[in-house]
Amino acid sequence: MTMAPYDVLRRALSAERLSTYERIASTCSPDVTAEYLYLWNMRMCGALIMPVHLCEVVTRNAAATVLARQHGPRWPWNDAFRRRLPTSSCTSARAALEQVAGRTTDTPEIVAKLPMVFWQQLFTCRFDATLWIPALNGVLRHAPSAHPSVIRKAIHADIGRIRHLRNRIAHHEPILERDIGADLAAIGRLIHARCPHTLGWLQRHERATTVLAASPLAERP
Repeated sequence: MTMAPYDVLRRALSAERLSTYERIASTCSPDVTAEYLYLWNMRMCGALIMPVHLCEVVTRNAAATVLARQHGPRWPWNDAFRRRLPTSSCTSARAALEQVAGRTTDTPEIVAKLPMVFWQQLFTCRFDATLWIPALNGVLRHAPSAHPSVIRKAIHADIGRIRHLRNRIAHHEPILERDIGADLAAIGRLIHARCPHTLGWLQRHERATTVLAASPLAERP
């Protein structure tokens, strides 16, 4: 039996995976198909890799700079710092640091290998007195004018948003119903806080804004 092209695609990708796109397509104009939505979702995910990449690297480097200033270049092995890290789950900051630091003695390598959840957990109120109130304005000097604890809280929320987006992309999940404009705004805030020049460089080269402007959901009824 010869199958229609979409049926072939559906069998390869699974009915379960395409069901989300079929549901969304049923609410769109007739020319917007599940196949087209799936294709656009892949293009959008690909275009977001660059902004997410730059955001994560800039943010973790800024946080690592604060840690080095407060605890020295060997901060991953500083016992006082480690004791302050959350331990509530297997994805806790302390567990992540101990796992990575047990395999290398090179601090830059540790910075590169620590997961984004580690950096997000640094931006919690437990570190206000030791990290952010003394040092945030010096490292993220282009953040909005506010008390360091207020800025830190906003950064924590933005990192959480980008972590969720990053995980959706990494697991090949639908992102087309997200507010991607808000995601890009959060990325922009995080990078700008550290370096407006770097944000401008990103904006000159990224494709995510262009792909988003062509969203098939832009004129959704």
